[in-house]
Parts: sequence; C-alpha cells; structure tokens
Amino acid sequence: MANGSQASPPPPSAPSDSNKSLPGAVRASRENNTPPPLSEAFRSAIEKAGDRAQIELASKGKLGPMAFFVHADDTMKAVSLTLKKGQQKETLVRRISEKVSAEKASVVIVLTETDDEHRMVLSGATPGARASARVDFGFDKNTKTVTLWKISWLSQPVQNVFLDGIFGKTG
Repeated sequence: MANGSQASPPPPSAPSDSNKSLPGAVRASRENNTPPPLSEAFRSAIEKAGDRAQIELASKGKLGPMAFFVHADDTMKAVSLTLKKGQQKETLVRRISEKVSAEKASVVIVLTETDDEHRMVLSGATPGARASARVDFGFDKNTKTVTLWKISWLSQPVQNVFLDGIFGKTG
C-alpha cells in the first residue's frame, strides 16, 4: 500500500442484525466476545457442541439444525433436527423434552439456522440458566475444508422454541 498506510479492519456486524427475526425458532441478539457469566460446565458444554458441529460440517460438507444432550458424566449425544413430511414442529419439541426426561440430560443445546446461510446460532439451557452464541462458518466445497469457524457469545440468550420450558423456567 502507498505511504505505509494499512487497510482498516472490516466494520463490525450491523446492529440491524441484532433483532432480526429468524426462521421458526430463534431471534438473534447483540454479540459479545466475552462469554456471559455461566458455570464452567455449561460454557464448556456449549463450546463442545460447537466443536461437534464443526466436525459435522467438515465430514458432511453442510450443517443443519441439531440438538446436543449433555449428561452428568459429561457425555454428549447429538441428533439431527429435521422435520419429516407431515411432522409438526410441536412434535419435535415434545420429542426433545421426552429425550431430556428419559436420558436425564443436564444440558440441552440446539444449533439452529438463520437467514444467513453461513451463520447459525447455538442456544443452550440447563436448570436455571440459558446462553447463546453465534456461529459464523465457511466451507470450501472444492477442497472439502472448513475455511471459517468463529463462535461469538451473544449478550442475551435467543428465544428458541426447542428449549422453552425444557427444564421448567430457566434464566
């Protein structure tokens, strides 16, 4: 560049995204690079779900809605959240709730889509707490590699129908 000047960094995400309605399940909120005050185990579970989602993207070349169930022994089970023909969203919500009860999951995390095909939202719930993080990602179909993976904590948890009331009333 001429005269030793440096390019300025790209501007931060536009605030107009902060309250944008997202299809079906979530509303976005303002991002924060510092995780909200959460227990270490809860924060770690959300980050682990992000790692699992990244592995899913790398192995399949695409990323779709998923639910992660974390148990007291720190094991995590992941399931795809796809509605089959004729299945109602309410049925899927009920099945998630039943799985939490049957398996005694201590944390539930849901990865949901947004209007941006390269962005998803991780929302988690545990008894007494909720948190969300935005996931920006990129995938090169030619080289089959993840080219971008960035998780940014949101200052407020997003509303998510799959988590509403999952552990009773959560913060």
